[in-house]
Amino acid sequence: MKLFQYFFLLIAISLFSCSNKEETLTLEDILKTTVNQQIDSLNTALIQLSKSTQKEAAKIQFPKCRAIYKKTEPFVEYYFQGFSRRINGPALPDVKIDDNVVNDPTGFQVIEEVIFSDEKLDLTKLKSDIEILKTDLLFVKNNLKDFPIQNHHLHELLQHQIIRTATMGITGFDSPVAFLSIQETNNSLEGIQQYFTFFCKKNEVKNKKKFIQILSKSKGYLNKNKDFNSFNRLVFIKDYLMPLSVELEIAFKDYLKDSPTGIKPFKGTLSDLMQGKGLNPDAFSPFADSKANAEKIALGKQFFNDKNLSKNNTISCASCHNADKGFTDGLQFSTIKVHNQSTSRNSPTLMYAAFQKSFFFDLRSQDLENQIEEVMKNPNEFNLSTQEITTRITQQEAYKSLLAKAFPDKKEITPFEIRNAIASYVRSLMPFNAKIDTYFKGKVALTKGEENGFNLFAGKAKCASCHFIPLYNGTVPPWYNNSESEVIGVPKSNKWKNAVVDSDLGRYNTNQIEQFRFSFKTPTIRNVEKTAPYMHNGIYNNLEDVVKFYELGGGNGIGMQLEFQTLPFDNLKLTEREKKDIILFMKTLTDN
Repeated sequence: MKLFQYFFLLIAISLFSCSNKEETLTLEDILKTTVNQQIDSLNTALIQLSKSTQKEAAKIQFPKCRAIYKKTEPFVEYYFQGFSRRINGPALPDVKIDDNVVNDPTGFQVIEEVIFSDEKLDLTKLKSDIEILKTDLLFVKNNLKDFPIQNHHLHELLQHQIIRTATMGITGFDSPVAFLSIQETNNSLEGIQQYFTFFCKKNEVKNKKKFIQILSKSKGYLNKNKDFNSFNRLVFIKDYLMPLSVELEIAFKDYLKDSPTGIKPFKGTLSDLMQGKGLNPDAFSPFADSKANAEKIALGKQFFNDKNLSKNNTISCASCHNADKGFTDGLQFSTIKVHNQSTSRNSPTLMYAAFQKSFFFDLRSQDLENQIEEVMKNPNEFNLSTQEITTRITQQEAYKSLLAKAFPDKKEITPFEIRNAIASYVRSLMPFNAKIDTYFKGKVALTKGEENGFNLFAGKAKCASCHFIPLYNGTVPPWYNNSESEVIGVPKSNKWKNAVVDSDLGRYNTNQIEQFRFSFKTPTIRNVEKTAPYMHNGIYNNLEDVVKFYELGGGNGIGMQLEFQTLPFDNLKLTEREKKDIILFMKTLTDN
């Protein structure tokens, strides 16, 4: 046999061997091998980045590293939730409340700031940060082998990546300085396509062609619209990512029948999420039997409006949370009728309160039941012990039958049941029927100004990097299991120059950690049109002032020197038209 015949025979044997080997590998093996190979490629790219001695070279190499990471991101974020912040979290100190430890920020966003800031390239810091990132990625690679990757895991992590792309990726959340978000979204979709293709090779997927078509169109849209500021996020979410998530659900439907069920804050597609579906208001309730029912909600509404729950029978929950004002009271500080005084903070809305991990502006309560208890026993508010309130209620004939219906399995009504009923009512305040919701349901169009306002909110103005779409609060998607607080520098008085920070220390009152000084929860801005005045101290009476405050860069932008301000303090340079459009969009968040 001639030499070239031997050569082709060897190639044929090699190809057959590789093909046969791939057929014998499980889907889990293929996925883990692929992720490990990507981490190896990323490690090589990071080594090349560490060799950069000039900013221009680093600016060229850095996006190559990020492009590889974006394909790996679904697995890192899914299997290493607590650890992933080190790899791609905000360039802010990581505070561990349980042991009061503050860790310096690490990862891609820290490296991005080193490379893309206006300062001279700090080669020592660049190399050091890259070495830390390489070590963390090696940890992921070494430990991924210990995690199962079953069909329901792959399904959920791919859905999460689509949701993460819509709610964080295209907003600039993880590329706040380099503005690489649009091209990185393309890299993210490439990763999704690769993993989906592996799934299809091992399973009969009827809508494979349609899924790939939508995905290809999505990538095509990204390729034609690369500019961060002008990118139409509204169109991309509604016309591309939402249909993509629906087709992914269809593809996996027949392979999830034996998947475990559990209580999660959200379960569903991006399409569900944007329409207010799939969110579980009971996910943050403290116990299994805390789950709401119609009877609890109805009873809780009565308690909510009952002034007999206060010591002198003059105030109820509704006194400070009026339904007509978005469940606020319209005052800078709520008036307390017990001592004819005022609280020290503005009354927050209760709408969508179910989707917070912690409560009060300083996040000191871990669930609504505990928050309600604090209000009840506070001498400046209801001024009654929870047992006294329970005694008052259980002695009323009108309530006895209602309590029996709401808590049929309880032989005795305790203070917890009273709090649980009120909490159940508050958790029910989630109509999702604002104009923006009906838009994503395909039932109404937005005006040009409203559409532009959404795109500014989720882009140039950076609002959505803290007020996450579509809850527009600080509960972080796609897991929705943690609520954030921020140091934004709210002033003591309405001044635009030489401002002084409000004296309220926020979370620092609960956790004496310097990074928490002046830190307050990120509330929802749904129904914000109804909830003036704004900020924890009610300092701004209108949305125009609120937008101006953020445009100028928060506290540090108006003359403060806050060491740990988490809000970017660069001027956003919004035009008057842009500011008006942002407000127009925020008014689409008003529920009917």
